[in-house]
Amino acid sequence: MQSHDMAAMTSRAPAAVIAAAIIALAVTACSQNGLGPDPAACKAAMQAQYVKAMAGERPSGAEPAACKGLPKAEVQRFALQIRAGK
Repeated sequence: MQSHDMAAMTSRAPAAVIAAAIIALAVTACSQNGLGPDPAACKAAMQAQYVKAMAGERPSGAEPAACKGLPKAEVQRFALQIRAGK
């Protein structure tokens, strides 16, 4: 990765973390109606972890609580999508 790409990614990181956290909180609040784990909340939480890691923060390595109860294959698919920028 070239230095200007890293600088652009770093400058967008705080805004992306905030946006991902807001989305995760909103989706989690909406999903607390007893219907089980919410895939959108899981992906948002994973995205927030990824952005933090890209900003240089040490990742926890633990699966986000929002992902508990989802099939492992779905969580892995989210990880691949996030790495691909989707």
